[in-house]
Parts: sequence; structure tokens; C-alpha cells
Amino acid sequence: MDGRLACWLLAGLHMGCAAGGQTGEVASDPCNSPPETAGRVVEHDLTDPTPLGVSGQEALDATGGAGSFDVTWANGAMSAVSWSLVADVESSPVVAYIGRSGECTDEHLRILVIGHLSSTDGVLRHEQRGALYRGDDGAAQLRLSFFFDENPFPDVYAGGGSGDSCTGCSGAFDLSVESRWEAGESTPRGHVYLLENGTLLGEVGVF
Repeated sequence: MDGRLACWLLAGLHMGCAAGGQTGEVASDPCNSPPETAGRVVEHDLTDPTPLGVSGQEALDATGGAGSFDVTWANGAMSAVSWSLVADVESSPVVAYIGRSGECTDEHLRILVIGHLSSTDGVLRHEQRGALYRGDDGAAQLRLSFFFDENPFPDVYAGGGSGDSCTGCSGAFDLSVESRWEAGESTPRGHVYLLENGTLLGEVGVF
């Protein structure tokens, strides 16, 4: 994982994945986000039962494994996005059970996954590794970041210096796609955020 992504994962704990309808909407609930892993973590095989009552593979299957959704971009365009998830057994053959304490007391499973997203407008056409979290409420959350050498939304956010004319600035921009599957739902809801060199520029899409 890129260092900028690690910083974004920490910063993203303050952003929710609520299914709001307005671009630029950011939830304030710090518990409505993937958990930190500093608490009690116990590893299990992918197919073993866990304290949450399901295996990692069952939690992954609960998302449907593949599907589609419509994303509305901040520039007014709309695009259909197809997605698929598979367990990232190359990176880790196990899942982690996370017991949190403190303000956010939910228990979670963490499953390493490979996510593939492809939009009909070509903005998203990437594969990326990430961590899928399933809470004890049955909801699942996933954040995937996709990196770009050029600003994919210059008409929405001009950026602060690297811009499209930057030379040698590999992967200066990234789109962070934050998805949430409610319990029993196979279609995710979420937001897409644009970052430049790890700095949040703003929200550029909702779905």
C-alpha cells in the first residue's frame, strides 16, 4: 500500500460512508467507518467460524461478490459502475477478528480483498487491494484508492500545484471509493473522494 493511502486511512476515520444524496456531504459520526486495528485482533482461517458467527468467506459472499451501481459525479455526469470482490489469499490466507473498545465498541471482521471497479465513462477501470470490514450489525464497509498521474476531475477541483502539467509526479492524484453494504443488501452505497498527494480536495461522486 502507498504511504499516502496509509495516511488517508487514518484521516478517513473521521469521514462516514452514509448514503447521503448531496455531493460534498460528510458524515460526522466517527464510528461509521472502518475500525482501527489497535484493539484485540485474533486471526482465523478464511473459512473458519468466527466470534461474529460467520466466516470471512461468508462475510465476503454477503456482499454478493459482484454487481453494479450508478455513480453521480460532481460535474453532473452519471455513470454505471460494475464491481467485483474476491478474497486476497495471496496477501493473506486468514481473516482478522477485531474487538474494539472505547467510544466505538463494535466488533468486526477484516477480510483482505481484491476489488475491481469499471465505469462506463472510463474514469474507474482499475483493480486494487483493500480491506473489507464486516461489523456485528451485518453491514460491510470497504475503502479502495485508485491512483492517477493526471487529475481526473480538473473541472471540479483544479488541484494545488501538481496539476495535469506536472512532470515526474507519478500517481499524484487518487480517487478514494468508500462503499457500504447494509445487512442483507448486495448493492453498496457510498462516496468518492479526490485527493492530491494525500491531501483531500473534496467529494467528487456519490452512489
